[in-house]
Amino acid sequence: MSEEKFIEEYMSFVDAVTSSYSKDDEVYLDKMNELKSKFNGNLSRMETAVAGIAGESGEINDLWKKVKFHGLEWDDVQKAKMISEMGDMYWYLMQASMALGVSPIEMMNGNLKKLKLRYEDNKFNSQVTIDKEKRKEVS
Repeated sequence: MSEEKFIEEYMSFVDAVTSSYSKDDEVYLDKMNELKSKFNGNLSRMETAVAGIAGESGEINDLWKKVKFHGLEWDDVQKAKMISEMGDMYWYLMQASMALGVSPIEMMNGNLKKLKLRYEDNKFNSQVTIDKEKRKEVS
């Protein structure tokens, strides 16, 4: 198969498995209006939070990658940059907290409950991770 034919078939496949929310502006805008009504004026705050969390996560990962793989020295300057990026992450998490109408403490308590169920003896267990990954393989 020629490269051109492959690209054409791949593009057709990608289009076929793409939701209408992702490829039709009118459907997307209808969805955004639906969400807008559910977020009581905080949809833009949630959009900011989700985009910001992803962005900051990338910045944190990029700095750590440079320390691990590119020879950047881990020193007080890099530590200060990491602390700054982590602080930015908290800023975006607070935006999400406000958009969802819950306190950060509620978010942490929910996480604590989830993890206590996952790790019944309150200790890390690699088998829990392995089992979780195996369940993902099935889906």
